[in-house]
Amino acid sequence: MLEPQTRATLTEQLRPPTGFELVHAVGTTFTLGLDTALSVPLAFAARGVTEQADPIAILDAVRRAADRVDVFAQAGEIALGARNNRLVAFLEPMLHPVTVPAGIFHPKVWFLEFRSGDISAFRFVCASRNLTSDRSWDVVVSLDGAPGNTADAASLEARNAPIVGLLRSLPGSAVVPLVPERTVRIEGLAARFARVEWETPNDLEDLRFHVWRSGAPARPDLSGERALIISPFLQDGAFATIRGGIRRELLVVSRSESLNRLSRGTISGRTSAFVLDAAADPAEENEGTHLGVLRGLHAKVIVVNRERRARVLLGSLNATDAALHSNVEVMVELVGSAARFGVEATRKALGDLIVEHRVEPVDEANADDETGGFLDAVLRAVAGAQMRIDVEGDGPYRLRVSCVDMVPATDDVRFSWRLITRPDEVREGLPSENGSWIEAVALPDVTPYLVVTARDGEGAERSTVVLADLHGDPDDRLDAVIASHLSTPADFMRFITLLLELVGLGTAGAGAGTAWNTTAGAGGDAGAGLFESLIRSVGARGRGLADVDRVVQYLRARGDTAVLPQGFDELWASVWEAQRRLGGSR
Repeated sequence: MLEPQTRATLTEQLRPPTGFELVHAVGTTFTLGLDTALSVPLAFAARGVTEQADPIAILDAVRRAADRVDVFAQAGEIALGARNNRLVAFLEPMLHPVTVPAGIFHPKVWFLEFRSGDISAFRFVCASRNLTSDRSWDVVVSLDGAPGNTADAASLEARNAPIVGLLRSLPGSAVVPLVPERTVRIEGLAARFARVEWETPNDLEDLRFHVWRSGAPARPDLSGERALIISPFLQDGAFATIRGGIRRELLVVSRSESLNRLSRGTISGRTSAFVLDAAADPAEENEGTHLGVLRGLHAKVIVVNRERRARVLLGSLNATDAALHSNVEVMVELVGSAARFGVEATRKALGDLIVEHRVEPVDEANADDETGGFLDAVLRAVAGAQMRIDVEGDGPYRLRVSCVDMVPATDDVRFSWRLITRPDEVREGLPSENGSWIEAVALPDVTPYLVVTARDGEGAERSTVVLADLHGDPDDRLDAVIASHLSTPADFMRFITLLLELVGLGTAGAGAGTAWNTTAGAGGDAGAGLFESLIRSVGARGRGLADVDRVVQYLRARGDTAVLPQGFDELWASVWEAQRRLGGSR
């Protein structure tokens, strides 16, 4: 169980095993906060980088992960987060908004491959928590595996087929087509995942995967004597479907507003209803609501007792009609002893967290389900239409923003939009097919991210981040973003230390600036030590040197050389000459 205050627990599930490094990670989420998405590359960093780290450390971690991470999220459900951060530019290649015909994209899973030498390791994480800063009660199951025996290939492929099929389908659901290299990498990961043999968690006998997709819903056997359902959102039809195979007692744990909206008689007889105790969901001091932070119960669990066995399903599926018939959903099923994992054991484990529900009048103001209300649906439709940004000029730049696809007309809704990097330049309406021009855009402000806001006749509004298809992207744009975070020689030293993982310069902390000042431009052993450390990055490991040189050239071209430490030019000239001779400029 993920408690509201343990927001880091989910990303901790992504960390490589000791001695392993990340090969490829593919994640899915319904909602996504750009600031929270920055925490994902931090989980794969070689050193313990956290969300509290300085921007330069975060920049380095995100840059390293950009080619190895892909995240798919529901179009129209991407939020800016608590603060605007230019570092989200480095997330662009790994973020892929998706659409689902007649439904929503709702799974929260991770496909992970790690390697240590010739040894491969795999992990599948299935959760109910989105990639946001939600303060909610959630569940997560993490499965570790290894390549299976060839003799067992058929049975392994059959077991893994649901999640492998989902993985293969992701590129085709993206609003903006993936570059071919990423699609090929995902297909390769799917092929390897097909034959993974999973470790069964302690005291559990079996595991299965269930994926609901439009036109091909999963049909797990939910028949049994007793059952317990944890579902924050409920609808009569879906609830009746799940309850239909239960012969005796049924316990349901949900949100009070969801239970109140059920038809009279749905919760009666052998069915008992519970809600999260208010004491288990304390409000955090100074917590704002303007970001739509989700609170309270958000876990999705189905427990079914049959004879002496229990089947436990955990993941993203709510007991709603859309979840069963039109959404994309994933649940992992674990089979074990009813005494340890069944209804009574789960009820006891929940303990004082839940209390019996008392029916109250429906509060229509809070009657939306997890997918939000009317404005949320409108924004999903808008975000599902492909936007395009064309960049012209050689700085400052002109940006032409247009909508390639037709956006459905919506009565009584007014739109506005802006670049994520230009919060004060809001345009009314939506970009048209002919396009709207934005003038005098500085290089670090060139971006494919648009913030679109929908406002109804009563003044209510919702916003989302749309990822447009960027054409004519300047080659040195990301270098400009890096340079915008380098304001002192100490910043530059920290950047180069992290980028090259230099040995002998101490940890990448506050003392890095001092380490440079005592070595750069100075004679003696200290200067020689720095030179030798830089030389170790030459040749096969020279990509980092090329990255540094690109930023240096950008700074010089703009005349921003004050951030370069004294003596750097002479030292770098020697290193770059060695790189040219031994490894070639890259």
